[in-house]
Amino acid sequence: MEHSLMPQEVPPTWTPIRLPRGLSWPEKLGKQIRHVAHWSQLAMRNRGRPPAFIAWPDLPSRRSVLYKLCRELGWELTNQPRKSVVGIMRFEDSTEKFTPLPQWLLASDACILNQDCVDIRKQTLEKHHVEAFGYGMRIDPLQHPGELVIKSDTNAQHDGRIVQGPLRAEQIVDTHVYQRVIRNQDASGRWLDMRVVWIQNLAPFAYLKFKHEHERFTNQTASVELIAVRDLLSSEEIKNITKLMALHQTEAAELDVLRDADDGKIYVVDLNPTPWGPPVQLGSFQANKAISSMSEKLTHAVSNK
Repeated sequence: MEHSLMPQEVPPTWTPIRLPRGLSWPEKLGKQIRHVAHWSQLAMRNRGRPPAFIAWPDLPSRRSVLYKLCRELGWELTNQPRKSVVGIMRFEDSTEKFTPLPQWLLASDACILNQDCVDIRKQTLEKHHVEAFGYGMRIDPLQHPGELVIKSDTNAQHDGRIVQGPLRAEQIVDTHVYQRVIRNQDASGRWLDMRVVWIQNLAPFAYLKFKHEHERFTNQTASVELIAVRDLLSSEEIKNITKLMALHQTEAAELDVLRDADDGKIYVVDLNPTPWGPPVQLGSFQANKAISSMSEKLTHAVSNK
């Protein structure tokens, strides 16, 4: 289903995508040429203006999941006003999102995903995790007698490290969080991160990301597999994740989930509403399967405002 922006907000002529100021002129020109070429192909296929999906304020890169979904669906991905809009997403690649949505975008009758997802700090995630699951990861670093994890409160830093507690008061900094150590090992002893996909609700699949021990807190993986969510999470765990996403006011994101081998509980350690993917270690057949499934989810999400 296509929607419209307010007529007075849509330029009378087609406008090119808005690019970051830091790019060189050759880079900007190349991106604009590629975008116009793709738009022309879509226009020919649709015998007129193609459906558009608006991301604001950042335009997703070709490595992002959203870019690949729009390609799969035959939608123009833009950050400019269009007359034929299928959906909108706040797409701001920062931990705290301060850029206000413009009036021309808010005036649309199209579904806006992640409009109120403006704070993905780990301390905010911890607060919502406790409310949704009844438990969390935070520990008191001044009192904890054993190993603990120190991480940046900022998203996507991958700088976690294990230290011995308790810590001294002068070692505590507000820019970091202090959490319990989660032994996320499977039955064979491999370190395992679970990456689940949320688009209005859980996607039917998840990624299993196996890591070497020295890669536990990095974005590196040794291998990746695709698995059915029903084989990974219980109905109660899915219910709790649903609560968490409602508290976070997030309609589309990927979550990093760890299952502790000692207590059997799951812990959502990160929430990313601007993910890249699918993981490069995934085979092309499974990657295409994931894109196809997510495309269906996105289409359903923006069609049910």
